[in-house]
Order: sequence, then C-alpha cells, then structure tokens
Amino acid sequence: MKLSDIKRVTVYLGSSGRCRPIFKETAKELGLLIGKEKKTLVYGGMDSGLMGIIANNALAAKARVIGVIPKNLKDSERIHPSLNETILVPDLWERKLKMFRRADAILVLPGGFGTLDEMTEVLHWADCGLHRKPIVLVNTEGYWDPLIEYLQTLPDYREEFLRVTDSVAKVFNVLKSWNTPEGPSEDDPAKFPHFEDEILRGSKDPLIFDNPTIKNTYILATALGLKQLDKHARPIGILNKDKKFSSLVKWIERAQKEHFISDRCTQLFSVDEESSALKKKLSEQKHIHIDLDQEKWGPSETATHIELQRKN
Repeated sequence: MKLSDIKRVTVYLGSSGRCRPIFKETAKELGLLIGKEKKTLVYGGMDSGLMGIIANNALAAKARVIGVIPKNLKDSERIHPSLNETILVPDLWERKLKMFRRADAILVLPGGFGTLDEMTEVLHWADCGLHRKPIVLVNTEGYWDPLIEYLQTLPDYREEFLRVTDSVAKVFNVLKSWNTPEGPSEDDPAKFPHFEDEILRGSKDPLIFDNPTIKNTYILATALGLKQLDKHARPIGILNKDKKFSSLVKWIERAQKEHFISDRCTQLFSVDEESSALKKKLSEQKHIHIDLDQEKWGPSETATHIELQRKN
C-alpha cells in the first residue's frame, strides 16, 4: 500500500481522562504524527480523555481534524470547540458508520467498551466481505494482550484483517507494508449490519452470550456501551463454559484497572460457567447509573489545545 493512497485516518480510542500518562502520551504522539504525515484525522469529536488529546495535537501539527459526534453529546458540552469540521449525527450508530466511511485506514488505541465496539464492528464487516480497509491495533504496554489472545481463539477471526504494533512510531510503516486481502468492498450503508435496534427495541429479556465469535463480541460490546450510556437496562450475561470468554473478561478487568471504564462498569454484566447460576445472577442484576462526566471523562482537554496554540 502507498501512503499517498491514505488521506484520512479514523482513530478509535478512549474518552477517559483518568488513564495513566503513558496512554495519554501515545495519543499525543499519534496526533502529532498524523500532522507530520499530512493526513486528516477522523475521530469521535469529544474534548475529553485520549480523544481530546489526539485532536489537540493533530491540530497543533496542522492536520485537518474531523469530529463525528451524536447530538446528545454535543448538548452535554463535551464537543471539541476547535475542529476543522464537526459532523452532528442522531445516534451512536450513525457516528460509527460515518467515521468508518470517511476512513482510508483505521487505527485503534487503548480504550474501553466503545473502542471494543468500534474495532469488533469493523472486523465483523471485514469478515462479511464488506470492506478491505487496513486496521492497525496499537498495543501500548500490552494493554490489548488479553483481547488479542481471545480474538485468536475465535472461528471468524482472520489475522489478515488486523495488524498489531506496540508503538505509534511504527503505525505508518505497518500501513506501508499492508497487503490488502482479496475480495470486494461494499459502499452501500444499508448493507452494513448493526445491532443497536435489536438491543434497544424495548424487550427486558436478558442478553446472554454463550458462543464466542467476532460477531457476538461486537454485539456484546455494543450492548455494554449502550447500557453504560443508560440507553437500556437489559441484564447482560456471559456464559463462560469451558472458560471460552476468560481472556475477554481478563481484558475488561484490565480496562477497569487502567480506568478506561469506570469501577462500576463491571456491574453492567454477569459471568458464570454454569447456565443456572448465570440465570440467577441475571435475575438479581440491578440497574447501574454511571455518571460518565464524573466517573470517566474527567476535565476537558480543550485548555491543552489553547496552550499549544499560544506556544505556536
């Protein structure tokens, strides 16, 4: 692949402002690198956490930055105020679709349920034969190790759709060496499957995941992300028979430890190896309201951008 073929890079990454400095440095480095390579950054439009940091530094490096954000998040005043273009959409599904369609390549930094949702979504679409866009996972300090171990056990996971690097500095070299897998690409938005409507259709029935696949992991991540946002209150359960989901659960615990999800996000779902025990846990699962502004996002990163502008 020629780097000149890549004009716009979509980056999936966490909105948490409470993670360790190493992850913030990674976002800063990638933002500056995107500007140095004269690419356009497409991201989720927020001013918080790694999302705010990557936008700030891409702007400081003279990159064009496009943010795609749902209107309800705009109303919460967490929209970045200094982007070159802001696209307002009605919901999270439209946000993800527009970010994907604007991408020539996709990069994934550390994040939580939303980042997992976005990454498994594009992996599922690739497995369905709908696209052949490069997807590069940046595995800072082994953050994604448990998830990679889990993905490699799944029947619908194909390594040619995902490259892993431990360093932001290597990202564009990985893209240059990318060999596009064979197969057609599809540009009709109606043909890209998504599961938000099924999750939100009003049923109170539990969502139980007992078959580990890319598709089911995508649905699980979507359900967790929507529940985190108070979009539904359906019980969510993982039937971990034969420990098939153990590495995924280990990654969720890592995401909590690194503060990409709040301490109470692990109460959004239940896990058990036995079906009867899981059903009992689901019947006792309580609705958890998570104040994302206080528990996850933290202070705005916009001041950082203002300081960078003044230095220049």
